[in-house]
Amino acid sequence: MRIKVGMKALILGAALVAEVAHAQSSVQLYGLLDAFVGYKKPMNGQSSVIAGNGGMTAPYFGLRGSEDIGGGTKVIFDLEGYFNIQNGSMGRTGFPHDGLFSRNAYVGVSGQYGTATAGLIPPLLWFSTITFNPFWNSFVFSPMVLHSYVGLNGQGVFGNAGEWWNSVYYASPSFNGLVGRAMYSFGNDPGHLGQNKWSGQVSYNNSGFATSVVYQQIKYSLNAGDLGTVLPGLTTQSVVNLGVSYDLNYVKLYGQYQHVWDSISNGDVGIDTGQVGFEIPVGIGRILGSDAYSKSTGHSSVYRNTWALSYDYPLSKRTDVYAAVRSDRASKMSSGITIGGGLRTQF
Repeated sequence: MRIKVGMKALILGAALVAEVAHAQSSVQLYGLLDAFVGYKKPMNGQSSVIAGNGGMTAPYFGLRGSEDIGGGTKVIFDLEGYFNIQNGSMGRTGFPHDGLFSRNAYVGVSGQYGTATAGLIPPLLWFSTITFNPFWNSFVFSPMVLHSYVGLNGQGVFGNAGEWWNSVYYASPSFNGLVGRAMYSFGNDPGHLGQNKWSGQVSYNNSGFATSVVYQQIKYSLNAGDLGTVLPGLTTQSVVNLGVSYDLNYVKLYGQYQHVWDSISNGDVGIDTGQVGFEIPVGIGRILGSDAYSKSTGHSSVYRNTWALSYDYPLSKRTDVYAAVRSDRASKMSSGITIGGGLRTQF
């Protein structure tokens, strides 16, 4: 009888230890799929009917986890990769350098003194760009994303939209909604295009109001061929971005202002971009709207105006359908338009 009781106690103790160990560490598989069909006519281009990839969000899958190592500190990691739902290939459309884990690939620690990570990490400017516009990170319908990362005639932010390689990152604890962040990316190789990238951010989020100020600087070497795919003669690009949003329950308002300085051997160029947007609940769905305007000054003067309107309807907590239209105009170019509807689901 004592043996049976002892065995039961041993089994119960082992189960409790296993349960505690499971609570101290976790691993999660997750992702998102987004496909749409539509009509597209780019500026100065020919029209076509398309089956598109990632109308609202570029599809991705990920594996994240954490381990509690005591004292309120956790070891964290995240591995995320883009894929094209139309043909099954890795990466986003138009991003030839996307690898297996090109969305996130980092390991770090998080605790009472903040969070520190190292690896492949999205830059702070990217997060501010997508947070303060209603179309989030859409490369198809978000005017602010297109103006910032799909530039026109030398306009735009360089150094990759979605990730910085060889990076270290730190975020402070939240002080009543106030958070400071800093990031640096190493070149690793002499003369590497991505060397000397750094960025800093101060953000605040409390009671429906959020704001952020980000500064980013990238220095480029002048080795032969190093700048050919970016902007000839470019030595330094500096960017400041101010974002704000305010949720009034019946409407959420968005705004951004961004200034880019391009230091070029034959004359500097400045690019000013402004964006306003809104999100209006309609039943269980929502109407999204955004307008962005950019103008460059210096030896090249170019303007661009893009607006978008969308209706998003949730079918469940994980799945939604959407319809959207985007209009694009720029100096000395014929106008462009994109119209589409899609389905997006998470797992």
